[in-house]
Amino acid sequence: SQERIDALSQLSKIAMTMEDEANIESLVLAKGFEQCVAVISGDKASIIVSLEEELTAAQNAQICTIVYETAEILPKNVTISCK
Repeated sequence: SQERIDALSQLSKIAMTMEDEANIESLVLAKGFEQCVAVISGDKASIIVSLEEELTAAQNAQICTIVYETAEILPKNVTISCK
């Protein structure tokens, strides 16, 4: 039925989003951050990293690049927070 197809499609999108979030987190951690949580919602991403000092422009660019290359989310739609 169409409802079943729609449900499977939605599940597939959720799984792909979860995979993208996990990949972003792994790649950001590989850049030397202690902790990272990535949350994707549609065409926007929120990234939270553990950092003692403020994020440098280079670190910001690194994270935005990772998000774009992984999930094709533009840097203007990426919010990065430090905790």
